[in-house]
Amino acid sequence: MYGKSIPRDKLENEVGGMLKELQPAKGLVDLATAMFRHAWDARRTQAADIAAVTKRKITELEDEIGKVLDRIMATDNQTVIERYEDRVSKLEQESALLKEKLASKPEPKGAFEEKLELSLQFLSNPWKLWDSGEVALRRIVVSLAFTDHIFYCRNEGARTPQYAFPFKALAGVGGGEYTNGAAGEN
Repeated sequence: MYGKSIPRDKLENEVGGMLKELQPAKGLVDLATAMFRHAWDARRTQAADIAAVTKRKITELEDEIGKVLDRIMATDNQTVIERYEDRVSKLEQESALLKEKLASKPEPKGAFEEKLELSLQFLSNPWKLWDSGEVALRRIVVSLAFTDHIFYCRNEGARTPQYAFPFKALAGVGGGEYTNGAAGEN
C-alpha cells in the first residue's frame, strides 16, 4: 500500500512471536546434541584411524627402504645399483609425503562443548538473542532462522515464513504433525 507505514514495534513484535514459536522442546535439543556428539566422536575416531594407518605405512616404507639399501650393499652390478637407488628415492618421496600429510592433519582442538555450545544455545532459544534488542544481533537471528525475507501484509500481519533447515528438522522430528510425509488430521 503506497504511502502507508507500519509501526516498527508492531513488526518486531510479530517477528518476535514467530521466533518464540521456533523454540523446540527440550527433548529435541537433547536429541540434536546427542546426534552432534555422535558425529563428533565418529569424526575423531576416523581421524585417529587415518593417523594410525598413515603411521603404519610410513613404518612399512622405512622397512622397505632398509631392505633395498641392504640389497644395494650386496650387489656389484652398476645397473642394478642405479635401479635400487631410483627405488629408494621413490620410497623416500612417498614416505615424506605421508609424513607431511600426517603433520598437516592434527587432532581437532577443543572440546565438543566449546565448539557447538553457542550453536545449540541459539537453536534451543532464538528468541533470547532477539530479545537483546540490538539491531545487529536481530539481523543475524533473522538471517539464521529464516531462509528468505519475512513478508508482511498490512491487514493480516506477518506471512508464513520459510524457516531455516535446523528449525525445520527440529520441528519435524518430534512434532507428530506428519503422517507418512503428509500433514495429519488433528
